[in-house]
Amino acid sequence: MILKIAKGIWRKKSLLRTLMNLELANYSVRGKVLDIGGGVNPSYFEFLKKEEGAEIINIDFKSLHEIGKTIDLEKDPLPYSDGSIDHVLVFNLFEHIYNYRFLAGEIKRVLKPGRQVLGFVPFMMSYHPDPRDYFRYTKEALRNIFGETGFKNIQIIEVGLGPCAVSYNIYASFPFPRFIKLIALPFYYYFDLALIKLRPKLKEKYPLGYVFILEK
Repeated sequence: MILKIAKGIWRKKSLLRTLMNLELANYSVRGKVLDIGGGVNPSYFEFLKKEEGAEIINIDFKSLHEIGKTIDLEKDPLPYSDGSIDHVLVFNLFEHIYNYRFLAGEIKRVLKPGRQVLGFVPFMMSYHPDPRDYFRYTKEALRNIFGETGFKNIQIIEVGLGPCAVSYNIYASFPFPRFIKLIALPFYYYFDLALIKLRPKLKEKYPLGYVFILEK
């Protein structure tokens, strides 16, 4: 595990993004896949399994701007008909959306019955406006928001190692050389393993973020 994390750090990914990508390697997408807010060539597609014939459609502020279109995810309907999408991906976006209930409703509207949403939100991380940064969601908040929207079979999965990983993720965001980050990594990683072994609930109390899986 630590070697996979070190590889992500060497590739200039944060610990949070690296652990998110490693978790996403457990999932696959198929059919018409709508990726909301992911940007151009996001790293998670190197980890997510794409079944044969999967069609990835991207809605992102930058990509839409390049073709002369705009969409406000807080008030504009997604440009797809009801029940026309097989999978929706929404990673590191909801913290930037103030009217998150509207977006959750739109995602549910365009999704086919029985199909899934796969997403991620950070929890313990620094302020990162893009262009705004509004929220940090707890597991309970995510379950209530998506449950009230009408999703079912809601799964919320903690992503993180423990309290030391939270500290590492914050300090490693400073412009230290990568070799220094890699030298420091084992100390944080193994200290967290020792702490979690002694107090298993610490992992639950110090998540870096949450992966969520929702079904319509």
